[in-house]
Amino acid sequence: MTFRLKYLLPLLSLLLVACGGSGDGPVDPTGSIRVVIPKTSIGGEKDSQFIQVYASGSWSLSADASDVKFSKPSGSGDTEGIAMSWGANPQETERIITVTGKSGSASSIVKLTQAGKPKEAPKATVTTGSAEGLTVSEATLHGSYTGANGEIREAGFEWGMTQELGETLQASQTPSGASGSFEATLDGLGDGKTYYYKAYVTVQIGDDIRTFYGSVRSFTTSKEGDKPSEGNQAGWFELPVMDIQKSGDYMVSASDANLYFAYHMCAGGEKGPGGKTARNYTVAYSGKYHCPVWVAAPRHDMYEGGADRTDSYRRDPDIPAGIQYSSKSTGGGCNKGHMLGSAERTSSTATNRDVFYYTNIAPQLSSGFNTGGGGWNILEDWVDGQVCRDTLYVVIGTYFEKYTDGYGNTVSPKTISFGGRSDVAMPTMFYYLLLRTKSGSSGKAVKDCSASELQCAAFVRAHTNNLKGQKVSSKEMMSVSDLEKLTGFTYFPNVPNAPKSSFKASDWGL
Repeated sequence: MTFRLKYLLPLLSLLLVACGGSGDGPVDPTGSIRVVIPKTSIGGEKDSQFIQVYASGSWSLSADASDVKFSKPSGSGDTEGIAMSWGANPQETERIITVTGKSGSASSIVKLTQAGKPKEAPKATVTTGSAEGLTVSEATLHGSYTGANGEIREAGFEWGMTQELGETLQASQTPSGASGSFEATLDGLGDGKTYYYKAYVTVQIGDDIRTFYGSVRSFTTSKEGDKPSEGNQAGWFELPVMDIQKSGDYMVSASDANLYFAYHMCAGGEKGPGGKTARNYTVAYSGKYHCPVWVAAPRHDMYEGGADRTDSYRRDPDIPAGIQYSSKSTGGGCNKGHMLGSAERTSSTATNRDVFYYTNIAPQLSSGFNTGGGGWNILEDWVDGQVCRDTLYVVIGTYFEKYTDGYGNTVSPKTISFGGRSDVAMPTMFYYLLLRTKSGSSGKAVKDCSASELQCAAFVRAHTNNLKGQKVSSKEMMSVSDLEKLTGFTYFPNVPNAPKSSFKASDWGL
């Protein structure tokens, strides 16, 4: 008997192991089960595989992950071809899935290692936009992006004078979100030079930081003698911002379809710096008011000579005829008031003729404003005294809303018959903007001057007969910035150091 027990106990142990689990769980004499899973290292994505159960009796399967499913979660005896499926791992770290098979009090445990979710690589699609606001020394670059899937760490432009670029300029503000736009202004550029640029955006996800680029584009800065055209604001120092686009044969504002632009060069052969044809004036003319909104021009002794006044009133060929006056007739108590005066362009007969275009003419009250000793004529005469050996840059403008000037004169809008039309808006205010060097004889271009070397200011008079005999005083002065807020125009953009936010009356002898 002893001999039998001696050999029977090892045989019993072997039998229990064979009928029990895979070795990961306990073996119980009341049942046996073994779960076989071919792949215990699985990918991070959603997938499935077939598993097998070997059991001596009834069995069941379970998992500690809710996304694990079995095509047959329970059964009896040996069973093959059970489909086990699982979902994608939502975490970037790997997870352990525990599958437990039970039969009676016996169990078989198998652990699967599922890879983590693949890290998403940063991405974005970048578009290099246009270069706008071109002057002799500046350009504002635009860019945009879509499809960004992480944090925008940086945006900007690479630029240079060749397509190899080489310089970097960050955007004025870093955008955010899956899509956005940005811009940055280059300054200190050479006039008439071509530059290349491309937009970029840097996207970060975790520790992964990548930069994406748009295509390479180019622009050419203005020359002082360049002419305004679509997509190019000439670098003339007197010009306000002109958002020009072409409409047929005309230049029209991109933001105001009623506002037209035209420039006129001196027609008598006058030459400016570098032998270029000298410019006469540039005008912004309103089809809504049927009146000039502003006229910008340089003032210098070179424009004064022996030519007589031509009185050559006619329509401007560069502005649609239908929005201009149809005749030189007057009305509404007004006469024909030049914005840029005839006496300011006597260098040649041909050049004088062009200041008589209707686009340079506004209705001005005849009894006390645009007459001998009138308020406007007094201001014009005073401005004549500001012409210097350098150059005086002027903008002569109109305003059409209710206005009260520094002397307490209030003028309200009204429509009059003038120039053969019955729908002309009579300005409620006229202004002169002046920019020059303080010394008047520095020999330097204003773009090369510091703010302390320049002076600029607005001189504003209500359109009323009450100013007859009124000398120019500090009461009618206004900073250029304040006038910008009033009119909505941006003045002297091509002179970055112009002290537009302040003025001293004493600089002007007042």
